[in-house]
Amino acid sequence: MFGLNKNKKFAPRQSNYHLSVDIGTEYIKSAVFKVEDGDVVILGYSRIKQKESSMYAAFIINLQSVIESCDKSIGEAVTQAMEQEGPNFEIPTDVIIGIAGELVHGVTIMVNVERDNQGSKITEKEIEKFVDKVKRYTFSSTIDEISREMGLKASQVVEVSTVINSVYIDNVKVTNPVGYSGAELVYKVFSTFAPKIHLDSIHQVTNALNLKSTKIVVEPYALAVGLKNMKDPNANAIIIDVGGGTTDVALVNNGDIIGTKMFAVGGKVFTKRVQKELGVDYEEAEKIKIDYSNGAAAKDVDLKLSKAFEMDISTWLTGVEIALESFQDVKEYPTQIYLCGGGALLPEIQEGLLTYPWLQTLNFKKFPKVNFIFPNSVSNIIDKTKSATLPMDVTPLALARMYLEK
Repeated sequence: MFGLNKNKKFAPRQSNYHLSVDIGTEYIKSAVFKVEDGDVVILGYSRIKQKESSMYAAFIINLQSVIESCDKSIGEAVTQAMEQEGPNFEIPTDVIIGIAGELVHGVTIMVNVERDNQGSKITEKEIEKFVDKVKRYTFSSTIDEISREMGLKASQVVEVSTVINSVYIDNVKVTNPVGYSGAELVYKVFSTFAPKIHLDSIHQVTNALNLKSTKIVVEPYALAVGLKNMKDPNANAIIIDVGGGTTDVALVNNGDIIGTKMFAVGGKVFTKRVQKELGVDYEEAEKIKIDYSNGAAAKDVDLKLSKAFEMDISTWLTGVEIALESFQDVKEYPTQIYLCGGGALLPEIQEGLLTYPWLQTLNFKKFPKVNFIFPNSVSNIIDKTKSATLPMDVTPLALARMYLEK
């Protein structure tokens, strides 16, 4: 397990160290971390290239290949953490793992509650009963609606997670209602759903590596709650994570996550365009695309690819528009777009978002600003490895930070 020395004995006790793993179409990224004084301290970090045939649009299609790559990535991160911590280090067994893909849906459910005893303080038990009631009375219709959109049977769609996004007590917004009293409560509950086969494949990976999956988190949700200032009551933003196989979109309005949406156009589409235009193999095309993104491609290649990417960028921008349009009851779209993910570095991505006719297509009051986000944009993260530096490294750190979200 983890590509470590199989002969070395490790104590089977519960570790104070933890893992986060982002199984991406192009890369597997792993972080080993511990929690100190309310911060997530990254002690080991690894980024391993996936085999081309391992994933499709963020879905695992070659289970054994993904297990082997995860083993290698986690092993590198664990080895780095062992060097960092010394003899007191314990091998982590619990993992927070990300889930993404075109058929992963996040929705906000708003529920009004009139409390019988308005003078009593709200307790954890009361909230748990409320969440159970929401699941009992609303999930059936929600899953029916989502399954129709996915083109699946309702029995093939399962809940990933459900959290209370925010609560209004007598029209006053609070982050955590426990300990407050009041008569009328408005809960905004954020629930995510995915195909059962998608979750099953993730569980197969963790089981094969003898890991305990403590949380499976929808990746754009982790970003939306993890970025600095996103829980501010005035926070408004569109967060776009351009991965290898998919693009994930999250919408935050007044500090609440309105929803998440994903579509199956990512960096791999552009790599395949390079492959077709230049007649090279996939690995070479990926290197050329990176050089192009960094302004290091030859001039003739630069001109050829700039022209070739036009149709793909148009398709990608249409996907972003459709994703934003799918969020319900949005009176006005935020004018701040945050970009991350390995595919986001293609210059046409940012340029396309800046020049797209948003004012004519959706309810934007002005053209949005577009900024890249880096790992230091994630709150409560201390990276001792100094290895997570790129926009593609934001998501695994945001997943690690989810350990703080109880």
